[in-house]
Amino acid sequence: MGVGSGIEHRWSGYLGRYVQVGVASNSAVSVAFVDEPDAESVERAQGEGSDALRAVFAYLDGEGATPDVPYALTVSGVERRALERTRDVPYGTTTTYAEFGSSIGEGGDEEGVARVREALHGNPVPIVLPSHRIVAEDGIGGFVGPREVKRKLLELEGV
Repeated sequence: MGVGSGIEHRWSGYLGRYVQVGVASNSAVSVAFVDEPDAESVERAQGEGSDALRAVFAYLDGEGATPDVPYALTVSGVERRALERTRDVPYGTTTTYAEFGSSIGEGGDEEGVARVREALHGNPVPIVLPSHRIVAEDGIGGFVGPREVKRKLLELEGV
């Protein structure tokens, strides 16, 4: 049975840090990669916790692609469009900020790339909205969490 609201966490040996998930009204509202969980966060054992936490760990354990769980965003416009469209980038593939910007109508020029980077850097639910699949033309690019986490997520997907 899932958890309807709250903050919960579990240790990820693969990432070498805790994954903390915030849930409100059965929707994921935050995913964070932390060295120490928040004091109000509840530790969950394997198979326990919200649907979002279990889906994130199924992904991290290599059992599934992009977690298909409800999520809630408090942004609109370019930010919302960019974040939601990350789900169009298939598991195991990447696209550049410029290609992604063009695909969502922001353009692949310097200004479009800047808007996309800013939107993705504010991703409150990484993995659920897989912004790690958007990369720079000359490398991995930035990430909402530690860059090492982005590298490991791409590695997990065979990229």
